[in-house]
Amino acid sequence: MSVNSAFHKIKSGDVKAFEELFEQLYPSMCVVAKSYVNDEEVAEDIVQEAFIKLWNNRENYENISSLKSFLYVMVKNISLNRIRREKLDKKYEDSVEERQVESFGHKIIEEETYRILHQAIDALPAQSKKIMKLSLQGAQNQEIASNLGISINTVKTLKYRALKTLRVTLKDYYFILILLLKEIK
Repeated sequence: MSVNSAFHKIKSGDVKAFEELFEQLYPSMCVVAKSYVNDEEVAEDIVQEAFIKLWNNRENYENISSLKSFLYVMVKNISLNRIRREKLDKKYEDSVEERQVESFGHKIIEEETYRILHQAIDALPAQSKKIMKLSLQGAQNQEIASNLGISINTVKTLKYRALKTLRVTLKDYYFILILLLKEIK
């Protein structure tokens, strides 16, 4: 049975004709698919997918002048789509991994920054230390004054002195000072 005459039988649902076509073309189509994907198992999956598409869509195809060429083109297209999908998956995985590494690095820097900052704040006099910690938690001067039972001017003065001390203490960690100033303003 010729490949092209098999199409009409397959189109009418002849399973035997489909099996014969599969046995006839499968080995050479696997070679073609493997030339694209360079993996024998993946190539076999691609060829099987092409035959499944042919069978499932057989009624939708009007006339295929060369069934063999049609199947080879289908194998090529499925192979190329698989390669594109794998490249996209790889790019996505690399991107996720890169973001995780970057995020991990940022977390380490952030944690180390806070450790150094809190260490410097802990070295301040007791009242200044309380004011700075409350400021870092987002409390406003009026709120700090009420909380500690002191005047707002005392809060402003002690905060000013604390920042001055922290500038000297953290001079080697200038970026921390910038973060600190953003947080408590």
